[in-house]
Amino acid sequence: MVQTPVLTSRWESTRVPRSGTMFCVKKSVTPVRYTALHIDVARFATDDFNPFHDKHKWARIEGNPFGGPIVLGFQLSAYVAHAVWSISDEPARRLRYSHVRVTYADAVRVDETVTLTIKPPQWTDDGQQISHRIALRTPRSLAMTGHLRFTQKPAHDAPPPVQPLSLNRIRDRTNVPGTEYFLKRKYMTTANAKNFLIGAGVEPSLYLDELDDRINFPELFPVSMISCALLERGVKRHYDFLGRPMVYAYHDIVIDREAIGRLKSNDTVNILVSNARVAAAEAFGTGLRRGQQMHHCLGYSGLGEWIFQAEIGLVPLASLLAKSSTET
Repeated sequence: MVQTPVLTSRWESTRVPRSGTMFCVKKSVTPVRYTALHIDVARFATDDFNPFHDKHKWARIEGNPFGGPIVLGFQLSAYVAHAVWSISDEPARRLRYSHVRVTYADAVRVDETVTLTIKPPQWTDDGQQISHRIALRTPRSLAMTGHLRFTQKPAHDAPPPVQPLSLNRIRDRTNVPGTEYFLKRKYMTTANAKNFLIGAGVEPSLYLDELDDRINFPELFPVSMISCALLERGVKRHYDFLGRPMVYAYHDIVIDREAIGRLKSNDTVNILVSNARVAAAEAFGTGLRRGQQMHHCLGYSGLGEWIFQAEIGLVPLASLLAKSSTET
């Protein structure tokens, strides 16, 4: 049985020398242990068929060092996003956009416990943006680092590659004519959203409860379907997932929270995934890795409303293993 812990947290304080003033330095959140069932529930909820998460196929991945299934990247991000949201005050919650920017430092393996640390909020002078730095750790290592921002200023200014409403007329799992984008069509369902939250270690009734007429899809749920879109694109291109495995290096995501709030059960979400682009610069201080690539992703509702954009960084497992061997 998958158990969903109640997230609790506490601020840790330190004293300024001489003055004696106390100030908060970080908030620690109740640790969560991710079992194989958590991983299965999350991947089935998002149609993520990546063999790294599959309890049967992980052993067939060439050079796989993880010894079992690993936790989904979006599964971890959803846990972090909920934790930050749960400690946010009302002014922060009223800001329209979320900006999730994280680097994956190491995989979280099956049955590992993660501990999340959230730094105190930093507001801009105009009160239009608040930012929290985060760090997610396992007993072995740092797994994820980055920041979550809530802002009133939209960070997307590029025109859409195609008229968004026209996406409804394009066949699912095909290239969008005249563009570099691949289309994956998904549908919002409360059952899948609840399972996604359970898999992430978050209580679903905080977002979705039919008796209380509460249908608030978690903001990273539609975004998490990017993984399925990337995999479907790879299948269409006959990519060798077992012989040439890749893992997430970073996610840089901007979400319109008001648009997410307007989504209802069975609504369409059209996801666009660009061709792979070779990284031209360091990614968030992690350093350029051999073969690192990036996909630009966009999400639109069936009504043509912009929901999210994301830059997804991927790196070949082989380059990580080579880097690790040179450091030891």
